[in-house]
Amino acid sequence: MKALYYIKTTLKGMFANGVVTIATFILFPILLACFMAFFHHLDDENPLKLKALNVQIVDEDNTENSKRLVELLGSDDLKEVVNIVDKKPDVELTIKEGYEKNVLSLNKGDIIINKKVEGMGMSTDTLKVILDRYHQSLYVSIAGGDMGNLNRIMESSIVEDITIDTLKTNNPYEKISASMIGFVITILIYTMIHGGYADISVNLDKRINATPITKLQYLFYETMALIVYVFIIISGYVIFFRVAGLSFKGNILDLILLILMGTMLVVSMSKSISTIFGAKYGKIIGTIIFTLPLISGEIFSGEGNKIALLTPTHYLNNAFNLYNLNGNLEGCGKWILIIFAMSIIIYSAAIIKAVIQGRKKVCA
Repeated sequence: MKALYYIKTTLKGMFANGVVTIATFILFPILLACFMAFFHHLDDENPLKLKALNVQIVDEDNTENSKRLVELLGSDDLKEVVNIVDKKPDVELTIKEGYEKNVLSLNKGDIIINKKVEGMGMSTDTLKVILDRYHQSLYVSIAGGDMGNLNRIMESSIVEDITIDTLKTNNPYEKISASMIGFVITILIYTMIHGGYADISVNLDKRINATPITKLQYLFYETMALIVYVFIIISGYVIFFRVAGLSFKGNILDLILLILMGTMLVVSMSKSISTIFGAKYGKIIGTIIFTLPLISGEIFSGEGNKIALLTPTHYLNNAFNLYNLNGNLEGCGKWILIIFAMSIIIYSAAIIKAVIQGRKKVCA
């Protein structure tokens, strides 16, 4: 009963400023995520913007004419349209065996464009036009004055086919909403850490029943209250995108599990830091935890630098991204295990600290 009373009293205090709480932890991240996703979407779909296409060339013919084509695509004249790469291409351009023979015979060549990513339609079409015009000019020089051959060439396309072999990826709203979970998490951790020291300074624990409790009991009571509070906050953020049909549209039970993992991460980190460290060092650590994800860039773009590996939000972001991609927990096992292990280890340190302090009473 004492635990339930404390949880009820604590939650009442936490939600006393309901408008501020909702605006800070739910509405602001939602608006920011929607704003960024909208402009990411516009950037991806802008038909007037021609992006350089990352092209990986597979030369199966390996003849003089095929090598000339490779040199042309890699020339400075086309660098604003084509960027030759060895890995992670936007398209794979295959020059089939027999290419030179077909060119010299004034037959349709065998070139296949295999798209590896979604979008880039305008850039891919531009590459196709470049290839067609190049080979039409080449055929003209080979055919001489044969008008019959020239007419047939002008009506044909050198590109045999454009195939699509794209990896399934999240749309901008799914990608940004998942990465912005990290923003919600860092704000919560930062706020909970500072709030933990504020509670000590105003003796919030006096609201408990007059019967004294141990430090360990006090830790558990606060933990239970925070679990409910944080779960509600994260759920509010996630449910908005789910109801709007923009993101988090997969299995609901799997989604609840991920929300619980996020809740566990926030509560374990915030309570452990405020329990183990004094206000001075605890607030410094809280600031570092808040700052690192921002520096990594992962929160606002979905892709971070190496610093992202040091942030607790990185692993949760990966889990939510995979959930959005697959609609379930496929591939999430490793990230869930890391989050769970991290939370247990960190929180165990707080328990040990409370036990070491002994049965010192926290009372009115």
